[in-house]
Amino acid sequence: MIVRTTGEARSLGLRHPHVWRLTAGRPLLSAEGLTAEEAHSRYAAHQPIPDGYRKLLAELGYPSVIPAGERLRELVATRSWKSHGAVVDAVTVATLLHGAGIGLHQAPPSGDGRDLVVTRAVGGERIVPAFSSKSRPIPVGDLIYGLARAGETLDPLAWLGKRDCDAAGHQLAPDSREALLVVLGCPGEDARHSEEIGATVARILAEARFEVAMTPVPLAPAS
Repeated sequence: MIVRTTGEARSLGLRHPHVWRLTAGRPLLSAEGLTAEEAHSRYAAHQPIPDGYRKLLAELGYPSVIPAGERLRELVATRSWKSHGAVVDAVTVATLLHGAGIGLHQAPPSGDGRDLVVTRAVGGERIVPAFSSKSRPIPVGDLIYGLARAGETLDPLAWLGKRDCDAAGHQLAPDSREALLVVLGCPGEDARHSEEIGATVARILAEARFEVAMTPVPLAPAS
C-alpha cells in the first residue's frame, strides 16, 4: 500500500496527508481508555486551531460548515467525557489538541494490493455512513479518501464536505487488531503538522501502556 494524493486534492492545498498502519497483539478496542482528568490534561481548549481547516471547507463550497476539530471541542466542553478505549481516546485527544479531523479505519489485509487514495468525488460514489445502514451519494467535488487498485472504483473510507463521515463497512470491529490512522492535514500547514498528530497518538498510547506498532504507509511521489 502507498498513499496517493490526486492533483484534484492537491489543488485544495492538501499536500501532506500521512497514514499509519496500527498493529497490536490484542484487539485495538480492548485497552482501557482515559479518564476525564487524563484526557483534559493532554490538551488546551484555548490552543489555536489552524485556519486551514476552515479554508479547506470553504474551497469545497461549504464555508459555513464547522471543522471536525472545532465541533469536537464544543462537544467536549458541553458534555461529560466518555471513554471509548485507549486507541479511540488517543485519536480523540489528538483531534482536540491539533484541531484536525483524523480517520481511524479497519485496515485491509497486508498484501491486499490497494492503495489509499485521497481525491475528489467525480460522481457515482456512494457511502454508508458509520452507525447507519442507508447508502448516500457523495456530491461531485467533495473530498473523499478510500482504497483502490489502479483502474478500479474507489471504495470510500471517509467523505468530507457538507457532511463529515466515515464508512460503516470500515469501522473497527471488536476483534480488530490492525487499523489505518489517516491524517489529511490542511492548507497552509507543512508536513510537520501531520507528523505531530501521529506523534501525539503514539505518545498517548505509550502513556496508556498499550503496545501498538505505528508503521508509516509510504507516500507516492507528487506528480
